[in-house]
Amino acid sequence: MRNIWIIVFMICFCSCKKNNEASELTKTYVQAGEIQLTNPRIKVDNVIIDTSSKITASLQLDKAAIYYTKDGSEPTQTSEKYTKAILVSEPGIYTFKAFHPDFRPSEIETVTFYKKGTNVYDISLVTPLNEKYPGQGKNTLINHKKGTSNFRDGQWIGITEPLIAIVDFKNTTFLESVDIGYLVNTSAWIFPIQSISISSSEDGINFIAIEIPQPIEQFNGDITNQGNIHIPISKELKKIKIEISNTTSIPQWHQGSGNAAWLFMDEWIFNTRNN
Repeated sequence: MRNIWIIVFMICFCSCKKNNEASELTKTYVQAGEIQLTNPRIKVDNVIIDTSSKITASLQLDKAAIYYTKDGSEPTQTSEKYTKAILVSEPGIYTFKAFHPDFRPSEIETVTFYKKGTNVYDISLVTPLNEKYPGQGKNTLINHKKGTSNFRDGQWIGITEPLIAIVDFKNTTFLESVDIGYLVNTSAWIFPIQSISISSSEDGINFIAIEIPQPIEQFNGDITNQGNIHIPISKELKKIKIEISNTTSIPQWHQGSGNAAWLFMDEWIFNTRNN
């Protein structure tokens, strides 16, 4: 009888040990499943396309896979899988997301590509540049280079008052549209464009106002992103005057409430029939 009780005890002990081990494995797996993947690392030659640009994506984690889309939609595991560098020759929005069998998917990484605009003859600034953030001077706006999300990278002009510029094409040009690039980094008091005014000149002397849609971007918390405003023009002209106003009063939710915000701009892209 004593031997029977010993056998029963050993069976119960082994069963409990296995259950505990299974519980620990389950607990470990659940904890791993709650961890989110880091975002894939994206490298781009240039987001402004002359002939083509190369984009690469990487994530140094075994079994991780990166998927992407070309239309700005959020990737899933049924989207195109990234396997090698992508050669981009047309404007578009490429979005990347990483997946792993044991972890939560990453957040998305998005890259927007723009067609290189036409070269301009000259640009003159009516408003003097702020000495703290002069970028590369007035040519910052027409050098065919986009800034990064780092507002100190030298490719941004930072101002706290309206910027007025006159762009000279020298010869009569049919301008289809203009793209205005800007930065938002509310924690650094950098807010979106508040208003835009544009006028065109056929003779290079007299300017006529162009009615355009005004940008509206509202939010109630800290955010960092790079924006672009596409403005249809569809006019023949020699010169164009552009006035862009910063946010004159920071919203109440921000620590800088009531103050004028910084406005950061990088590239102005002038789209014609020939580019």
